[in-house]
Amino acid sequence: MQASLRERQAQTAPGPDAAPKTAHPSRNAGWLARFTGLFGSKAPSASASAPDVNPLLAFPSETGSRPEPAQLTEARKKAAPKPAAPVKAPRLLRLLLIIAAIVIIPSLVVLSLRRFPLPQHGAVEPQPGNLTIDTRPAGSQVLIDGIDRGPTPLTLALAPGAHSITVRNGGDERVVPLTIAAGADVSHYFDMKPSEPAVVVGRISVVTDPPGARVTVDGKLRGNSPLTIADLKAEEHKVAVANDAGAVERMVAVAAGSMTSVMFSLPKNSGPIGGWLSVSGPFDVEVLENEEVIGASGATRIMLAAGHHDLVLANGKLGFQETRKIDIVAGKTAAIRIDPPKASMSVNARPWAEVIVDGTNLGQTPLANVQVTVGPHELVFRHPRLGERKQMIVVTAAGPNRIAADFTK
Repeated sequence: MQASLRERQAQTAPGPDAAPKTAHPSRNAGWLARFTGLFGSKAPSASASAPDVNPLLAFPSETGSRPEPAQLTEARKKAAPKPAAPVKAPRLLRLLLIIAAIVIIPSLVVLSLRRFPLPQHGAVEPQPGNLTIDTRPAGSQVLIDGIDRGPTPLTLALAPGAHSITVRNGGDERVVPLTIAAGADVSHYFDMKPSEPAVVVGRISVVTDPPGARVTVDGKLRGNSPLTIADLKAEEHKVAVANDAGAVERMVAVAAGSMTSVMFSLPKNSGPIGGWLSVSGPFDVEVLENEEVIGASGATRIMLAAGHHDLVLANGKLGFQETRKIDIVAGKTAAIRIDPPKASMSVNARPWAEVIVDGTNLGQTPLANVQVTVGPHELVFRHPRLGERKQMIVVTAAGPNRIAADFTK
């Protein structure tokens, strides 16, 4: 009986040959542990899945104190399932890696750009153009696009594009549009009117003997002497006084801010004791006697005492001076006609031109030592392709008289 029970225990007890059979549940338990580890759960223990032992075959006297064979103990150790290690979820790891890459990579790019900035290639600015402005007379004011750039002659750099040039000289103003290209050199020349000097006034005091004579200044009647005339320009004025016995005229220079006094002696009505002098010519002259101005040429007669007179006819601006001897008859008018002398004049033009003076063609330039009468003249330069230019010139007796025109400007 005991032997049969032992045989049955030996059959049911795990031996060396039973180890392969018990390995399958351990492999299944390991796979299950790895699967449940993805979700954070623990694998089921091997003891929970082991089959129940028959209580009828469990004898404490045999199993409790009896030592087991070494082979049986070793087989049980091999068959016992090992605890499964916790397995982290690969999906969560990939998600964390993606989030870290999204945050770290842009930060690294920004830091690298700050430390090693990319080279910046700016736009190449166009080369400015050069503008040269000259005028006659020099010193005219130049404005470019409404901005004052200084007096002429002037050379400056301008940005390419459209601009507006304004040139001013006194009351004369020129406005010219300009389009300048990059790197271009542009020149402009302007022939401006000379600026008029500032108007400054003075006064004249006129006294006559006998008094009560009519006083005329520059051909305009101002009243009867004695008379003070204000607000006259600071320049020379023609002052004439007249009564029933005769008239006297002379040029009087008015100084700015001061008074000029002049006195005239007129014949009385007791009878003619003098005569008159009339002077005419292509230009005005002053009449002097004993280095004193007694009158000037023009429509008004100059009253002189009867008798012989040595007179000087002069025009300082033209360099003209001539001496005349004349006899004045009481109650009569003596006339003097001025025949202007001739002076040499030289004329040239670039490239060339025909020269016409007061309607007379003098020929083609260059012209040297052409004889022209002293005084004002109208001169015309004419070129068949470049047109013509007109000038008012004054030929002086002292000279030199040189006139030129440049058609290339």
